[in-house]
Amino acid sequence: MKIEEREPEPKPNSDITGEFLLGLLLISFSIFVIVEAVRMPQRGMEGFLMSPGFVPLLTGSVLLFLSIIFTLSTIQKDEFRQLKNWLRESVVDYESRKCLVIMALMGFYVIGLLDRIPFVVATLIFHILIFSYLKVGDPKKIVFYALFAAFFIGFFLPWLFEMPLP
Repeated sequence: MKIEEREPEPKPNSDITGEFLLGLLLISFSIFVIVEAVRMPQRGMEGFLMSPGFVPLLTGSVLLFLSIIFTLSTIQKDEFRQLKNWLRESVVDYESRKCLVIMALMGFYVIGLLDRIPFVVATLIFHILIFSYLKVGDPKKIVFYALFAAFFIGFFLPWLFEMPLP
């Protein structure tokens, strides 16, 4: 009895695009791990070999190497050219656009507000922006919810868990 070998079915274009974006994300993460491993303190006569960053450096290097191979394999496939169409469809899709706006607001909160203004004020501004974008109610409700969230995050949780604010 002979078993027929079939060629694997080609993946849809969105799968190839997703694999490419995953590869880029893994490359970025592995570079982050390598940089942070090198920045860890070095002590002792052995220097970096005995530092806490040695194993993360090796792990990050292997991950970087494998991520580059993975990403290059997706680039070699013809379907990679569908990235522009996938991005266009993602921007048109309401849920994807909503996710991108929320991620941008989070980035603004972390990069633009924190460490520049007091934590509680930055948290209040962030929640007002998020609640306004998500249309959780009229302006009075939005301000109330944002004040409650800022109080909860800025005062109650640190008091409850005895933790300092960032």
